[in-house]
Amino acid sequence: MNLSTINLRHFRVFLAVVSSGSLATASKLLHITLSAVSKSLKELEQELGVQLLVRGRKGVQLTQAGEAFNKHAAQTMASFRLAMDDVQAVPQAPQVLKVGALPAAAGYMLAPVVAQMRERYPHVQVQVVSGLYDYLVGKLRTRELDLIVGRLIGRDMVGVSFEALYEEDLLLVVRHGHPLAQRERLTLEDLRPYVLLVSPQGSLVRISVDNFLLAQGNTEPFQIQESLSETFSRVYVHDYDGVWFVQRGVVDLDLRLGLVKQLPFTSPLLRAPIGLTSPTDRPMAEVAVQFAGLLRQWCSAQAVFQ
Repeated sequence: MNLSTINLRHFRVFLAVVSSGSLATASKLLHITLSAVSKSLKELEQELGVQLLVRGRKGVQLTQAGEAFNKHAAQTMASFRLAMDDVQAVPQAPQVLKVGALPAAAGYMLAPVVAQMRERYPHVQVQVVSGLYDYLVGKLRTRELDLIVGRLIGRDMVGVSFEALYEEDLLLVVRHGHPLAQRERLTLEDLRPYVLLVSPQGSLVRISVDNFLLAQGNTEPFQIQESLSETFSRVYVHDYDGVWFVQRGVVDLDLRLGLVKQLPFTSPLLRAPIGLTSPTDRPMAEVAVQFAGLLRQWCSAQAVFQ
C-alpha cells in the first residue's frame, strides 16, 4: 500500500458518497463529474487494497472495511478543518515598513499616505524616522530603512536612486501679523528691513535662495540668519519678524492653522523635485512597493490641483 498517493481529494469524495448515498449525488455536491467520483473511489480502494463500498440499485453500502475507514476518515477531515480554522484565527504577524522622512516631507506628504497605508493594509506597521539626509541615507544603506521620502539631495548618491514624484515650492513666510503679511504686491526691496532665515551655504535650498535673489538683480546684501533648526526658525519668525525661506512641507501645518502667512513671491527658481529614494543593491520589499504606489497616487493628485 502506497499511502503517499492518497490525498484529501480521496477523503472528500469518499465521505461525500457515504453521506449522500450515491455517486451521482456526491458529484453534484462536489461540482465534479460522475467519472471523477468513480475514479477517486477506485484509486482509494486500490491503494488501500480493500473494497470500501458496494454499489447497488439502492445506492452504496459500506463494507466492514469501509465502516472502519469511514470513522477515521471523518475524524481526519474534522481535524483538518479545525487545523485550518485555528491557523486562520491566529492574528497575522505585522509586517514592518521603515520609512525615512526628510523634514519637508514628514507631515505634508507622508502623514496622509501613512493614513491610507493603515487603512488598506492594517497588518503593516509603518515606522517613521525623521532626520537629515546623511543620517537617513546611512540607515538606508545598512538596511535599517526601506526607503526615504523627501527632496532630492544631489550628493552622495552611491548605492541609492531617486524617483522624482512632483515639484515642491520654496516659500517666503512671515508671522500672521507681520507688517508685510497684508501686502498684495511686494518686491525684494521690501524685505531689506527684515532678517531672512535661510539654510546654510552649500545646501540645495540655499543655492535656490541665492539664485533667486541674484536673478532679481539685487546686488546689495540682505540681512541673513542661517538655520537648519525648524524650532529656532519658527520662534524667530514669530518673535522677531523674520522672513523664512522654507519648503512648503515644513510649514504646511503652520499655514493651515494660520500661524504664518505666505508672501506673494513665486519663481521657477524656488521649486525643487520631491520624491522617494530607494536602495539599488536590493529589490524593495512588497510592503515598500505598496507604500510607494500610494505615494505616487497622492503626489499625482497634488500635481493636478497645483
